[in-house]
Amino acid sequence: MLNNNQQSMDLNQLIQTVQEQQQQLISLTERVQQHDNLLARLDLLEKENGELKNQLQAKDLAIEKLQGQLSSRRTNQGALSSSQVTPPQELVTTHQPDATQGSYASAARKGAQHRDPARTTKRRLAAGRMFQTATTKGQQGYQYVYLGRSGKILRSEVRYQLRRAGIDTGRVLDICFPATGVIGILLHIQYVEEFLACMRKCEADHIENFQPLDPNNIADPKYADLAIEEREQLIYEFTNTRALQTLSFLRPLNVSGVGKYFVSAGWISQEELDIAVSEAIGRLAEKEPKKAKFLFKRQKDDHDSNGSAMEL
Repeated sequence: MLNNNQQSMDLNQLIQTVQEQQQQLISLTERVQQHDNLLARLDLLEKENGELKNQLQAKDLAIEKLQGQLSSRRTNQGALSSSQVTPPQELVTTHQPDATQGSYASAARKGAQHRDPARTTKRRLAAGRMFQTATTKGQQGYQYVYLGRSGKILRSEVRYQLRRAGIDTGRVLDICFPATGVIGILLHIQYVEEFLACMRKCEADHIENFQPLDPNNIADPKYADLAIEEREQLIYEFTNTRALQTLSFLRPLNVSGVGKYFVSAGWISQEELDIAVSEAIGRLAEKEPKKAKFLFKRQKDDHDSNGSAMEL
């Protein structure tokens, strides 16, 4: 009888040990996934930085070339006018250097004053949105638009192709890959229709009914033998981790609005959103303390007013 009890206790301890090891393994897997995502983000930033440097160098070369052409053209025009009208030799030698210097200075000023019309328009519209009422702005919120993809692709490549298609990538908040053959583009809800119109012109595949929490999105064969309940829990953990990482990389002022969308979609909890907002305010406080203080006070006032309304 004693041996049976001892065997039962040993079995229970073994089960408990296995469960603890499983929890540790799951926790370790999540950390590794987070590190992989961070490294991918760093690779993306490095590649985008390189692309911006190349674009800047190309523009500098173009400006230098245009300045040289302008200087050469003005020099030729000056020589032509000198051959038609023969002024005193002293006058030519006195004024020729000033004309050359003036042409260089004028070309440099024009190059410095040149502005990209498309970029200027975007900045003007962005500034104007600050002076619009909530009614004028229309519907508020955020949404993922899901497109097809033919294979593996970097986020920087996605942004590059979107830019070529005429998309204002400044309004693309996040790019994710929630399943094989799928790209998720996070947009403000007011930009969705314009975005989809551009995608239709490109004949891109718009996946309208994509469900990020569908267990079938798990393509890794090592999870193929899991029970349906375990696969559902696993896809939720993947989606939850991806959503929280997105909030950690967003601009602090966008975290609350995007986080509410994530909560309504069932990807994160309200408690997780509160933590993400608090961390975002902390990041903002390091760069812009006054703005962070104002944002914190406004959120506190909203919270207090909601509490008073609930009491009534």
